[in-house]
Amino acid sequence: MSIDISFTTGAKLVKVESLTTLLTNFRQQLERDSGSTVNRIDTNAAELLSDLCRFLDLSEQNRRKVIGVNGARHVDFVEHTSFVTTVQH
Repeated sequence: MSIDISFTTGAKLVKVESLTTLLTNFRQQLERDSGSTVNRIDTNAAELLSDLCRFLDLSEQNRRKVIGVNGARHVDFVEHTSFVTTVQH
């Protein structure tokens, strides 16, 4: 039994095109949110990965798996600090 290479190549092409579209949309959202171009955005890698996971609608468990323990700790701290400082009356 042999594998139909044309099918797997086509399926891979669809995945690549879909991922390309998703990542392009993510970059555009970053640029809109920051008011700057992607080459001028200064960000932390854990925060960027966390945002990407949320953009891709990953579960909280999977997002934490992607960013790791230290990344999750950092993002939790940043989000808590931002929330506390913006909600003060």
